[in-house]
Amino acid sequence: MIFQGLFKILEIYLNQIDLFYKSIDDYLQNKIEHYYLDEFANGKEEFSESLNRILLNLTYSLMELGIEKADIENKFSSLLVEFEGKECEKYQSTMAIYDVIAPFIYEIFLEAILKFLVDVDGSSVMSNLKAKKILPIEFIIELSNLKSFFNREFEKKKNLEKYIQVREKIIKTLRNNTKKIENLEHFTDPRNRLQFFYMVFKIIEFFGIHSLFDFTHIKKYIKNNSSEWLDTVPLVSLKNPDLYYCGVYISRHLEVELEEETEDFIKYFLLDIYDENIDEFEAPIIEATNKVYYFFRTSWMSDLELSEGQIKELLKGSPRFFNETYLRNLETSQLVVILKIYKSLGVYDKIDPQRIRNIEEEIKRRITSNGIKQYRDGFVSSEATFYVLSFDRLIKALKSVEKNNFINSAISRIYRNLEILNFSEETNYDLVSELFYSCETL
Repeated sequence: MIFQGLFKILEIYLNQIDLFYKSIDDYLQNKIEHYYLDEFANGKEEFSESLNRILLNLTYSLMELGIEKADIENKFSSLLVEFEGKECEKYQSTMAIYDVIAPFIYEIFLEAILKFLVDVDGSSVMSNLKAKKILPIEFIIELSNLKSFFNREFEKKKNLEKYIQVREKIIKTLRNNTKKIENLEHFTDPRNRLQFFYMVFKIIEFFGIHSLFDFTHIKKYIKNNSSEWLDTVPLVSLKNPDLYYCGVYISRHLEVELEEETEDFIKYFLLDIYDENIDEFEAPIIEATNKVYYFFRTSWMSDLELSEGQIKELLKGSPRFFNETYLRNLETSQLVVILKIYKSLGVYDKIDPQRIRNIEEEIKRRITSNGIKQYRDGFVSSEATFYVLSFDRLIKALKSVEKNNFINSAISRIYRNLEILNFSEETNYDLVSELFYSCETL
C-alpha cells in the first residue's frame, strides 16, 4: 500500500523514468525475443507452458541484475492473475505477453531504486544496471540528485529505511508460514479459525501480497459453512471482532459467491442483532460501541437498508452517557469509533455539539508527547494510535506528539511480536492485531 504511493512519487519526480523503462524493455525483450507463441495459440495448456518459460527466463535475467528471487516471485505471482480467464489467442507474440509483464517489472526496479536511495541493499542492482549500460545518463543524474536530497534529509531517509526493513521482515514471516495460513483444518474451533484468518488477512491486504496465497480452503469454508460463522462472540472488541463480521468481510474481499438464500439469511441475522442491541442497551453506541460498529459495517457490506428511525435507536442515549465521568472509562479507540460511526452515517454535524466536544476532549487527554494511550492512566497503545491517526478531525491534536515516537514504538512492537508469533490455534490474537495496527500506524 505504502510502496504504491512511493512508486507514484518516484514516477512524478523522475522526469526521465520513461527513458529508463525503455532501456529496461530493450534489455529484457532481447532476452526473450526467441520465444514465438504462434504455435501455442490454439491451446491454453501449451500457452501456459510457454508463458512459464518466458517468466523463468525473465526471472534468471532479473536475478543476474541483482534482484532477489523472492522479490521477483512476489511480483510474478501477482502477474499470473492478469492472465487468468483471458483468451490466449490475444497473445500472438512474445512481445504481446511482455507488454502485460512490463508494469510488474517496472515495480521491481522502482523498489530497487527505493532501497538504493536509503542504502538498503539496492546498490548492487544499480551497479549492475550501470555496468550493463541499462541506466541512461540522464536518469543517472536524476537519481544522483534524489539520493543527495535523501542524504540531506536524514530523518526521512531513516524512516523509509525502517519501513522497508520492517516490510521485508513481515513478508518473509508470512511467506514462511504460507501453508499454515492457507490450511485451516488444524483449527477445531470455527471462531478461532475465522478470527485468526481475518486478522492475518488484514495484514496481507495491507502489504498487497494476496497472490502469495491460495485462498481455496477459506473460500470453501465461507461458502459452505455459513451456519458456523453467522454467529456472535462474547466480549466483542476491536481485537476480538464479531464472528459474523469476519465471515462477511472475507466473503466480500475474496469475492466468494454466496447463495442467494445465504445472503437473505445474513440480512435476517443482522436484524436480529439490531433487536438485541436495542433491547439490551439504553445507549447502544456507548454501551456496545464495538458491537454496533460491526453491525453497521456488516449492514453496509450486505446492502441492508436501515430506516432513519432504526439508526436513531442505535445512536440514542441520555446526556449522562456523554459526560466526562462516563467517557473517561471508555477506550480511546472506542471513542474514535463512535465519531467514525457518526461521520460514516453523515450525521456528525447533526449530533449535539456538546457531545462531540466531550468525546474529542476526552480523546485529546490521552495524547501525550510519547504517544497515544488507550486510557487516561494507561499505556501507549498501537490500537489507540491507529484509530486516532485514522480520523482526520483529530490530526491537529497530534502536533504535540514527537513523530519519531510513533515510528519507533510501532517498529519495536512489530519486531517483538514477529519474534513470538506462531500461526496455530494457540496464537495470541493480541499479537496479530498489534502487528496490524503497528503496520497501519507506519
